Amino acid sequence: MQGYGSRRPREAGGRTKTASKPVDTVRVLVVRYCRARIGRRSGTYEAADAIAKAGCREVFAGAAGASALLTFAYDVTRGLVDDFHRTTTELPNPLSGLPDRQREILVLRSLVGLSADDTALALGCTVQAVRLGQHRALTALRPTRA
Repeated sequence: MQGYGSRRPREAGGRTKTASKPVDTVRVLVVRYCRARIGRRSGTYEAADAIAKAGCREVFAGAAGASALLTFAYDVTRGLVDDFHRTTTELPNPLSGLPDRQREILVLRSLVGLSADDTALALGCTVQAVRLGQHRALTALRPTRA
């Protein structure tokens, strides 16, 4: 992230020193979430990465007052991605037919790679609700037999 105004010092060989594990973890999850929800436009992740960059800035600016960083990061990033979707024409998405909660569970669990516990924390629900929502979403997406 040196090219995006990062003030982290560089190690020998051009690598950036890691400021902190939680910051890097949240940044990676925000980028994955944005790429999963927005996808490629014109063959690149440029729009998703721009939204992720803005999301990270807001997350880290407001993190001091947040009780759970993962929940706060999810709320901020979800809002930015939803704003993006409202202002652009939608491409067909197989997940768009799912209820919002089930779609979010699938994105966080399958595409972002969060555990059921972390997904429950981000969404503010129980682990059982995450597992049930994931099951229902996958059942709805499964092709029916003719």
